[in-house]
Amino acid sequence: MERQKYNVRKRRLTVKTAIQMAGVFLVTMIIISITVGIIVQREVLNIYRDSSFSYTKTIAKNVDPDKVKQYLSTGKTDAEYDGMFRVMNAMVSMGSLRYFYVFVPEKEGIRYVWDAQADDDSRPLLDIWYYDGNYPEAEAFEAYRTGKEQFTTYSYGELDMAAAITPVINDKGEIVALVEADILMPYIRSGAFNILIALLASLFFIMVFVMFQFYVYVRGKIITPLLKLNLAAAHMVENIDSGENMYIDINTGDEIEMVARSFEEMNRSLINYIEENSRINEEKQRVSTELDLATKLQADMLPNIFPAFPDRKEFSIYADMKPAKEVGGDFYDFFFTDHDHLAMVMADVSGKGIPAAMFMMMAKSMIQSRAAAGGTPGEILRDVNNMICRNNRERMFITIWLGILDVRTGDLTAANAGHEKPAIRRPGGKFELIDDTHG
Repeated sequence: MERQKYNVRKRRLTVKTAIQMAGVFLVTMIIISITVGIIVQREVLNIYRDSSFSYTKTIAKNVDPDKVKQYLSTGKTDAEYDGMFRVMNAMVSMGSLRYFYVFVPEKEGIRYVWDAQADDDSRPLLDIWYYDGNYPEAEAFEAYRTGKEQFTTYSYGELDMAAAITPVINDKGEIVALVEADILMPYIRSGAFNILIALLASLFFIMVFVMFQFYVYVRGKIITPLLKLNLAAAHMVENIDSGENMYIDINTGDEIEMVARSFEEMNRSLINYIEENSRINEEKQRVSTELDLATKLQADMLPNIFPAFPDRKEFSIYADMKPAKEVGGDFYDFFFTDHDHLAMVMADVSGKGIPAAMFMMMAKSMIQSRAAAGGTPGEILRDVNNMICRNNRERMFITIWLGILDVRTGDLTAANAGHEKPAIRRPGGKFELIDDTHG
């Protein structure tokens, strides 16, 4: 059906109509300005939120909770502490973070473990910063109590801040510390206000066009790159253990591209740190396994099956030893030199660890071999001493107590070569040291 045409006579707007149209136009611009301002503020705040948590989650995932407890209890740093401090400073140097720190909330303030700041005014380990009226201590204590991440905004002086808080949790589920990243938000409130003023200062249709062009520009130059950075940060957190180098497709030619390159460098630094830390842990595990094996081998060399002489009714004997380290030079021994004489040895090699254990095995063999040939304890120790001194370039020494028990009579003949005094248990359970002569 053909549309009907109407010829409308042109006429001037009355003052009342002009006022009404101006009012509608003004109300429309105000609504659009407020709506756009809210949307922009919300989206920018979400970007800041995700970006903040990408920093805190990265540190919370890679920091060693047991090391954190150690630093808090001892107040001493080490190479691993310094390495994490460098990583945090690298993250701060990208330009987005204002404050970045690992801490424990206390009643009066927060106690620092690591503190990285953009102005290089970092606080040392165990330093405390006392709360002021604006710091979100309620969110900090909530995260420390429940283990749930917290995000809030607050003002610190003239600065608007977005704070993301992530707990550091050990394998036992204990919350040992918190990681907080504070990012400046200079354009959230002021940006929305400026958009509103700009919209009210221009005609409606021109403003729509300008806002569309501005949105396209901001999306292409800021929002899209920031979203790419946000996705890259999430990808880095999820795949940091894979060792995959990250490349972010951002070529804006401005500070955002510099941030992207800094993200890539930070990813490489974290990968190198994790690889080095893994290598150190593997080496520690290898050494620990070898030491465990050496401990078992050393324990198997000593008499450890009791009763040791089940067919002998004249006496009973039991012995035990707990070395100061996994392996060491302390040892005991007992054996028959003939049918009626039981030799008993207590000894301690100078030093600890594997060298002392090897020297112990040599000395134990010498004592057994020499005792089998007969003689008094003094004669046996003298000959063993001469054998040890012949090839002892490291000048290691050993203290020995050697006793030979005549199981028929109960008489004990002993010699002490610098060892601790033996103790005898008297009837009634009382122990008494025997003040024998050394030499």
